[in-house]
Amino acid sequence: MSRGKRYNGEPKLNMKKVAFVVIFIIIIIAFIFGIKQILKADKTTLAKKNIELNYFTLFSNGNWGVINSYGETVIQPANGEMVVIPNKTKPVFICTYEVNYVDGSYKTKAINDKNQEIFTGYENVMAIQNYDEDNNLWFEENLLKVQKNGKYGLINLDGAEVLACEYDNISTLKGIKNSIIIKNDGKIGLVDSNGKTIIPAEYADIVAIEEDCQNGYIVKNQESKFGIIKPDGQIALECKYNDIKNLVDSNKYIVKENDTWKIMAEDGTTYLEGKVDKAVDMNNGITIVNNDGKFTAYNNEGTEVLSGEYEDLKNLFDDKYIAKKDGKYGIISSSGETAVEFKYVAMEYNTVTGYIKAQNENQTYDYIDKNLAVKLTAGEETILNGFISVNTQDGVKYYNYQLEEKTNKDVYTANTLFTIKQNGKYGLVDKNGNVVVDAIYDDATEQNDYGYVAVKKDGKWGAIDQDGKVVVEPKYALTNNMVVDFIGIWHVSADANANYYTDVE
Repeated sequence: MSRGKRYNGEPKLNMKKVAFVVIFIIIIIAFIFGIKQILKADKTTLAKKNIELNYFTLFSNGNWGVINSYGETVIQPANGEMVVIPNKTKPVFICTYEVNYVDGSYKTKAINDKNQEIFTGYENVMAIQNYDEDNNLWFEENLLKVQKNGKYGLINLDGAEVLACEYDNISTLKGIKNSIIIKNDGKIGLVDSNGKTIIPAEYADIVAIEEDCQNGYIVKNQESKFGIIKPDGQIALECKYNDIKNLVDSNKYIVKENDTWKIMAEDGTTYLEGKVDKAVDMNNGITIVNNDGKFTAYNNEGTEVLSGEYEDLKNLFDDKYIAKKDGKYGIISSSGETAVEFKYVAMEYNTVTGYIKAQNENQTYDYIDKNLAVKLTAGEETILNGFISVNTQDGVKYYNYQLEEKTNKDVYTANTLFTIKQNGKYGLVDKNGNVVVDAIYDDATEQNDYGYVAVKKDGKWGAIDQDGKVVVEPKYALTNNMVVDFIGIWHVSADANANYYTDVE
């Protein structure tokens, strides 16, 4: 069978050359694919190691920008005013511009992680700031204050309207999250983070009871009369009282009516009329009154549970009280018997952790459990998601809320590296105890949420990443920092209240 004239006289294919060309092409394709994969892996290495993508304010070369939790610069430092990030998990950054330092005027806008302006339908877009009882600054995480036609409203971080721009002003209830004060015509009210009205804008003042909106609010009307509104908006006590103390116990409140102080229950029952004008604490049916520096505890029937021989008295739990006598603190029972010796400079009960913290004269603390047993003596504690860390003579130690000792591996379960101390020096090991970084440092922090460990050598701080590689050689003194922390090459600022990262000493 003929093959056709097309092939007549043509040389036969050199199969070795063909094979070589095919292999060469395969190698080139594999090389290109490999490079792409390497580049892709380089960008996602941290993400694959369960590092959450967060955003942080950056200050460098006199300007402000944004970095992420991978240590990458998201917004180059180019803003003369600080960039505010209300929610570190969202790429929504608030910038201030056109600042007039003479009359104090300025404008604000929101940008995203591509440096594009967002929420452009408003004259100004602002973060909503608040302060805790120590005046530490923080921001509402899921809301922004916006201005249109001179009026204010609320949007969420996706840009959806939560509250129409129809208010004279919007602010916060100090120290309380998701409690937004609205103001119109000189009257104020309260809405939650979804824009739901809790208290209509009819009042002159609103205060959270005991700094916890779960207990409701003391409200004052335009006639300067006081009442109580529950967290669900229901009225517990009408606005008809001359004053109300910021104390509550089982839906009972201390009110002043017709110049007389008394305990008023929501059902109208009254207790201790004329005896609680100097009340300082109430709990479990016991009210403590300060009579010119001497403290007395009464039950609701008016019986003295403890006489006025104490210089301070606080409800504890069960039938126990923290008391002060002869300048020292201890713990007593309702019968007046001493349960913990009067020898402490100060004493407080932490209702969250459930232990008692008693300060010794040498500035250490005894940590006392609910059985009134001293479980450890150490320095100031730091609370860490169900655990505490304390400084001891042997370094940092960890305990649960029951004051049982734990290891750093128990506390930092998501970490890949853990500090060790050997011969007075610090190093790092993995979860299996294998040494990753030799113990050559004078100090070290535990790995933070973003994979970085701060290490100190010869009085200077640097940083190590989660693979044990040095990303910043120890070069920062950071003597003014309350907290030492790194993300990539950036360290947290000395101003813990401002909470930004920088390369400035």
